[in-house]
Amino acid sequence: MFLFVSNSEAQEFNMNAMPPPDAAMHYSVGALSEKSNVTIDIVIPDNWHVNANVVADEFLKPSSVEISAPGIEFGEVVWPEPIKEYNEVLEFENLVFKGHFQIKIPVKAASKNCDSLSTKAIFHYQACDNSICLAPAQVEIALGGATGLKKNDEGNGPQGLNGSAGDAPELNGVAVNDGFAGKEGAAAIALLLFFAFLGGIILNLMPCVLPVLSLKLFSLIKEAGQSRGRLAALGLSTTAGVLVSFWVLAAVIAAIKAGGGAAGWGMQFQSAGFIAFMVVILSAFAMSFFGVFEVWLPWGATTKMDEAGHKAGLAGAFFTGALLVLLSTPCSAPLLGTAMGFAFTASTPVLFLFFTAAGLGLALPYLLVSAFPAILKIFPKPGPWMVTLQKIMGVLLLGTVAWLLWIVSKQAGTAGVTIFAIVAALAIASSFAVGKFAPPGVAFKREVIAFSASVAVLAAVWFAVLAPRYETVVTERFEARMAQQVLEGGWYRYSPEAVAEFAKAGKTIFIDATADWCLTCKTNEAAVLDREDFIRAMDSAGVVRMKADWTRETPEVNELLRSMGKSGVPAYAIYPKGDKSKQVVLPELLTTGLILEAIP
Repeated sequence: MFLFVSNSEAQEFNMNAMPPPDAAMHYSVGALSEKSNVTIDIVIPDNWHVNANVVADEFLKPSSVEISAPGIEFGEVVWPEPIKEYNEVLEFENLVFKGHFQIKIPVKAASKNCDSLSTKAIFHYQACDNSICLAPAQVEIALGGATGLKKNDEGNGPQGLNGSAGDAPELNGVAVNDGFAGKEGAAAIALLLFFAFLGGIILNLMPCVLPVLSLKLFSLIKEAGQSRGRLAALGLSTTAGVLVSFWVLAAVIAAIKAGGGAAGWGMQFQSAGFIAFMVVILSAFAMSFFGVFEVWLPWGATTKMDEAGHKAGLAGAFFTGALLVLLSTPCSAPLLGTAMGFAFTASTPVLFLFFTAAGLGLALPYLLVSAFPAILKIFPKPGPWMVTLQKIMGVLLLGTVAWLLWIVSKQAGTAGVTIFAIVAALAIASSFAVGKFAPPGVAFKREVIAFSASVAVLAAVWFAVLAPRYETVVTERFEARMAQQVLEGGWYRYSPEAVAEFAKAGKTIFIDATADWCLTCKTNEAAVLDREDFIRAMDSAGVVRMKADWTRETPEVNELLRSMGKSGVPAYAIYPKGDKSKQVVLPELLTTGLILEAIP
């Protein structure tokens, strides 16, 4: 996001004149169309305010905006919610804007020969404090220009990226748009793509990916004696599984955005249906490791789901790549959150481009191992010991199922866990039924019937019985949770209203945007945020600790993440003295020292 420092901060306050407000203007990312909009950022100097677009008395001048560009027709201006403020001199309550606020102007129509670069805007305003109102004035704003705006150096963080309220990010002072306009824009896009690629690599080291790493390790050990061509094919198949899964996620996100909804990294873990699907898949996968059933092919190439047959082995590698993506999304790795914060606001082609870069990063280790098989010599040769290891892998997969049930317990308590335990039990029972009814060697149609019947039974029970019951339970608990103002450990529940109250008291606020299904969030909580030394340090500094819960989607947290330039959790920010316009965004991985250093 843009981080502003008002140019009035360096000047002595003069009650007879207000310096011109800082102002900047930019279009939303993507090709110019009737869905585009222009955002004007205004920062009013401290101790001043301007009248809102509507005023409480006819002698006051309301704020207004004029905007024009060749070949572009603009719609009605969308103003922010004004602040009601009692004026002691005027003795009535006025409507005002102060600090940092944004004005949105939709594009109504754009001709083929339009010139968006020539967009000009004039902001008309009347400045007042509690004792005097100045003569009406105006400030002219050019596209990409700024009157006194600059980034808050403290807000850059280790990642060095700031965006503008979820619209067009800014990198090292260069506004980024997905049209690749200009050398600076192209260079910034390239750097963000590199961040996405590096973030994908780092995802392999994040705790959410650890459960599936055991699967990949097991398959690599079994393939240690295969030819270079075979290993290359497996590496490419795993990469294909990763990329296709990322593309599917990108398509879902694009569809949600097209429908006007909010989308974010790891958002699928907000869905009970997705968690149920993962419970079924992982439970069945574990049962195959235990030898309960086998997937066999009609041409006789019988294999277990994890076994390396020449045809099914490639399919298994593809499936492992897809599973790797599904289990990696609860984590937001360093650099990845920065890149995806831009990608989620970009046009659909750019969104796919960024997801491709992240997918290639996630798959890179497996491509390297496939290209340089000598590294596999560190593993022992395949033998009877692998039967025992296979069962251990099955236990680890059931451990992943237990982790999913733990996520459910945080959202819906014991009742929710019971519902999903039934899902797991049905998946395990179906695995036994498939193994009994369709063992290898019988007519292939029996296997098709067994799997089809299992899917039908599981779907019917879930949608007709379990899903409605779970939704009722989780909604009741979530509403009760949202009603709490003070949470466990002295944290306050995030809300814009709570931020405003603490801002009035001049309190610095530390915001933790988190979710119960986010393993990186839980790692940071255990390592830093829940430790007594951190809590004492924050209390000593007079910092208010606030939690924004994204376990289930809420408009308030969606807007918070957009303001931070983030597409998912974890996300952390500091509001110095409660001032959102001076927001300091922190990286995804924290230390107590890093947080304290960012507090003014």
